[in-house]
Amino acid sequence: MDAHGLWAKVKATTEPRTKARLIFAMSIRSILLVSFAVVFIGGLSAVFGPDNSGLAVAGFCILLGIKHVPYGYRATDSVIALAFVLAAMVCGGLAAQAWPPVPCLMVNFLLITVILILVADEPLMGNAGLYVFGYLFVSQTPVNGEALASRCVLALLLWLACSAVLLHKHHGKFQNVRLHDMLAAFSVSSAKGLWQIRLSAGVAMALLIGELAGLPRGVWVGYACMSVLLPFGEAGTSLPMRALQRIGGVVVGSLLYAGFSLVVPAGSRILFGPIAGICMGFSSKYMVNNALNCFGALLLAESVYGVSGSVTLRIYDNMIGVLFAVCCTVLFSLLERHASSDEAPATNRTKPSTNI
Repeated sequence: MDAHGLWAKVKATTEPRTKARLIFAMSIRSILLVSFAVVFIGGLSAVFGPDNSGLAVAGFCILLGIKHVPYGYRATDSVIALAFVLAAMVCGGLAAQAWPPVPCLMVNFLLITVILILVADEPLMGNAGLYVFGYLFVSQTPVNGEALASRCVLALLLWLACSAVLLHKHHGKFQNVRLHDMLAAFSVSSAKGLWQIRLSAGVAMALLIGELAGLPRGVWVGYACMSVLLPFGEAGTSLPMRALQRIGGVVVGSLLYAGFSLVVPAGSRILFGPIAGICMGFSSKYMVNNALNCFGALLLAESVYGVSGSVTLRIYDNMIGVLFAVCCTVLFSLLERHASSDEAPATNRTKPSTNI
């Protein structure tokens, strides 16, 4: 169970010993997850190089998610789809390194769209954010030479590991649904299809904005845009609140990082990441999670931009990403309404009565 489920059980019980047991379980769960992350990501980064730590992080997220959330079609076909997803992450990095911004826009849009079609059949399960995050993390840290060869080997290793978990956990499910059925079912006129296109187009455009504006850590613009565009269905109605929570979490988390950096020696700040990760194990709030995420992001950026520069950049990039996500949502809403109004007369002509 995640923090949402455990807190719901804590609130539902009136027995003190049961509350204590659930909170203890939440603590153990959080500590074990962070410990596994340190071993998994640290070990792979040591073997395949620090330049490939992004792919190790993406693989860690996929490994944890895929045990709970299948893709919605036959497991053997899902293994093929997973191979494409990991290959897309690697190829996105090649495009980012070799191609101009506008062609990269098209590559990012196409690859993210296909990834969403392959893995996000049920958007409410959260797969979309996990895989788009992984794509951004890997593609926006391109490598070449020996590091690229190591990245390909690591991608193969992660595919084997995640495929083994996928087959073990979901073998026998969705036997009558094949990969080609999922691809054929995609439609830009459906609510899910429109959401997938909006998300992929918004994230790709956000990356382009960061690139054209010459923003350091422009990928933060993409993360912020993705985070705001993720909600699907009824959850999407709270867009203004989600945008405010994203900005609020980033501002609070960045300022807290700056404050702690004044009293914590530079050599001890490496602990910020694990401590924030453990704290996230207790959080079920979107804004709180955003604040805690700042510690890991700023810890990586501090060595390049310093504390004050990293904090300023974090807030600035996120404000741009959130503002663009809001504008993107408004634009897509207008286009959807315009398309619906254009189709309405034709629909009325062909179906004059709904009671037939």
